[in-house]
Amino acid sequence: MARPGDVIELAPKKDASKGADFVCFPCKRKFPSDNALSRHVTKSDVHRRMIDKEADRMRKRKNELIAAIQSVRQHLVEAEEAANNQTHVSEGAQRHRMLLDCQLQQLLKEYAQAHSIIEDRRDAKAESKTGVKQVKVKEVTVGNLKLSAAAACWQGNKDFQEDRFVLEMEIESPEGNKIAGFAVMDGHSGSLCVDHVAGSIGKDIEKCLSTKQTSSEENLIQAVNEACTLTDDDFLTKAREMEDNDGSTLILALIYPDISHPGHCRLLVANIGDSRAVLCTSRSLPGSTGGLMALPLSVDHKPNREDEKARVEALGGVIDFQGVWRVFTPGPAKFGGQNIQRWGLAVSRAFGDLLLKEPEKYDVAGVAPGGLVNCVPEIQAMELQPNDDRFIILACDGVWDVLSSEEAVSVCAECEGEKAACEAVLRRTYASNSDDNITAVVLSWTEIE
Repeated sequence: MARPGDVIELAPKKDASKGADFVCFPCKRKFPSDNALSRHVTKSDVHRRMIDKEADRMRKRKNELIAAIQSVRQHLVEAEEAANNQTHVSEGAQRHRMLLDCQLQQLLKEYAQAHSIIEDRRDAKAESKTGVKQVKVKEVTVGNLKLSAAAACWQGNKDFQEDRFVLEMEIESPEGNKIAGFAVMDGHSGSLCVDHVAGSIGKDIEKCLSTKQTSSEENLIQAVNEACTLTDDDFLTKAREMEDNDGSTLILALIYPDISHPGHCRLLVANIGDSRAVLCTSRSLPGSTGGLMALPLSVDHKPNREDEKARVEALGGVIDFQGVWRVFTPGPAKFGGQNIQRWGLAVSRAFGDLLLKEPEKYDVAGVAPGGLVNCVPEIQAMELQPNDDRFIILACDGVWDVLSSEEAVSVCAECEGEKAACEAVLRRTYASNSDDNITAVVLSWTEIE
């Protein structure tokens, strides 16, 4: 995409009509068309065996790499201790430490690459089992912009995959204009809520927007607010029947034509929870020094955020640190046929989370109606400046817990194309010891002449 400070130029897309290869890399076979490759992936027993074999090999390689990484880290600790005990560190000792550090970085890259292959095989097995190929790249035109997006989603070291992403959200405005949406959702306590949000939020935004006379920014913001409430209410209706406590975050980006300034497009970002949106831009902003910079477009809803903490505590909730900061019920609850002594959540806003939305209905004493956790989105809207704004990263907290916004932008800026960028973010995240599900969407644009 670019190096920091350089103009970003995306690699041209390969045209399938001009002799593109359709290759099954595990089986080392070429196919004449995408349909033929898809049939092979979903039907071939040989393909399934090759997937299992390669995944097993990578798991063994990962264990070898873990042992090597631990060994190099121990040598680095010993070299650091030796240096601290000396008044003068020799040039040879400095070179040795630099070599060890280079070794460590190389091993970490290989470790992440091995897991990348495991995730690819995991996706392929799911594809083979369901016959459904999830869309991970998307191109769409909105107004004067051609948008290109890609997603990468890893289960990581967790037992279940509770992240979701959406690239194909297309909303029709009251004027008949196209609005393109892209989202990342991070489920918790199960996948029922995150699946509901992924399947409903785009439809609900269009439904709420259809009641407005125009798609003015004020109306669009109102529609997004209404849609989040509608999506949450629909899920909570089901959750009450099952006494289900699943929940989900959401980070959403909408690109839409500016009806008051034809030929321009605007960006709306809505956030519920601790997934995050970051813009790579070269805009002249206060504190910027020129070149590319990371501009956060959302603020995480962490329970210890001052305003969130005050809101929760005013309703009788408790903010406490247990591994991370969490919102807790102030006392025990009767939920799902169990007596729960204490229930906590690591975000202060989310879809679902029935017990924290309606604690008073489950025998929790000392709470006021209104919900300790809510699904009210924080929304930011701005004009896109295609000459200065380069790309957006949407990612879950599994990424942001180990990478800063600046690091993620730097990783993407060194890549050619959105697909390579989001995959590079996940490899860097995994190599940085993230044990969570990790998902990233990278969205860029070019002006249409």
